[in-house]
Order: sequence, then structure tokens, then C-alpha cells
Amino acid sequence: MKNSARFMVLGLAGTLLLAGCNSDKKQPEGAETDPAMSGALGDQIMVDPEMTGQDGAALGANGGQITLPPAERSPEAIAAAKADAADVAGGKLTDIPQPTRGSAATLTETAATAAQVAAAARTAHTDCAGKAQYSNTWAARLPAEIPVYPRGAVQEAAGTDSDGCALRVVNYATPVSPEDVVSFYYTMANKAGYGAEYRLDGDDHVVGGRKGGKAYVVYARKLGSGVTEVDLVTSGK
Repeated sequence: MKNSARFMVLGLAGTLLLAGCNSDKKQPEGAETDPAMSGALGDQIMVDPEMTGQDGAALGANGGQITLPPAERSPEAIAAAKADAADVAGGKLTDIPQPTRGSAATLTETAATAAQVAAAARTAHTDCAGKAQYSNTWAARLPAEIPVYPRGAVQEAAGTDSDGCALRVVNYATPVSPEDVVSFYYTMANKAGYGAEYRLDGDDHVVGGRKGGKAYVVYARKLGSGVTEVDLVTSGK
């Protein structure tokens, strides 16, 4: 299994380092010590009891490929997820513009630096990504305006609110297309007053922006299994 949330956290740490924030750690604290996650990551089927039902479903791994049970990726399930997304967004999703092709690194850097919300954290160049703790409960602590796509199956999540940091990183799977995912976040972000920039970075559909001291970035990609994998980062407050 890819453990994409861990790669995203490490990527954020690297982004902060390149931006001039010092870090003496290669691995986030708790990356290998969270008993709930260390047990779940070895299982063939991952289910977080707190994320099942409306906000999550069983997530399987087949040769390292993320999959969803057939019932969760049927045409009926896809239609239900899209309907729920429209309801959450207020009844209708916004048509998305054509994406700009190229690197989305600036969107990731914005999210990484916005994680340091306290002046003391910025002055001390605190590595907020390095303080991330792994637990799927962080997916339930996302900002209300930037949630997991309805019926998304959370694979892994991390976050921290310590030492002036505010960071959430969630990796999940959904049966809807990457464009559907982008449309949802594009709509939710604009509705909440965030900016929303849409880029196509290789195979990744990326949307991100900020509002004051808060920022988000979403990476969505279609896998060979037909499932869309999503990396969602929110930061600041």
C-alpha cells in the first residue's frame, strides 16, 4: 500500500525546508508509533469505525493498488456520491474552468507555509509537517468548508495543532472522477471565500488556494483500478 498521506507530509516538510524553514527530522513524529495506524496498515481491508458510513467505507489493497468494494463503485454508488456532494455544496456544483498545465508546487508551498499560524512558530521556523501525528480521526477534524468528498473512503490521515501549527493531511479514495472531485472543492472553496486555482500537473488534477491565513490543496488522480485517489491538505486558521 502506498501510504500516500505519509509521502504528502514528508513532501510538505521538504517544501518548508526549501522555503527556508529548518527541520532536523526526516520522519514526522509518531509516523511509526501510532498503534492504531501501524496495525491497520498491515491489514488487507482497512476500516476506521469513526469514518464508516456517510464519510468513509472499507478500503482494500490489491497488490498495492487502492480499490473499493464493488458496491461502493457501482453506477448507483457514484450517482449517490455526486448527489451528496451537490447537497453539501448547497444544491449545485460550479462548472470548472480548463486547467492550467504545469507544476502545482506553488499551491503546495502555500498550504505548507500557512500551517504555521502562530508568529512564534514562524519565527522559530517550526516544522509543522514534522509534528504531524497519524490517525484517521484527523479526517473528521478538517475545516467544515473543505471536507472529505461525500462517501469518500479514508485510507490515512495526519495532523497537528501543536506549537502554533494547524495542519490536516488526508488520503482517501472515491469512485467519482478527478474532475468531479475538483468541481466539489472548487465550489466549496469559492463559496467559503477561498481562492481556487486549477492545475493539471502530470496525471494529477490539482486545485488549491487560500483565504487570509488559511489554505488548502487537493491532488486527485485516476488509478488503474478505476478508483480516484485524493490527497487533501488544509492548513492555517
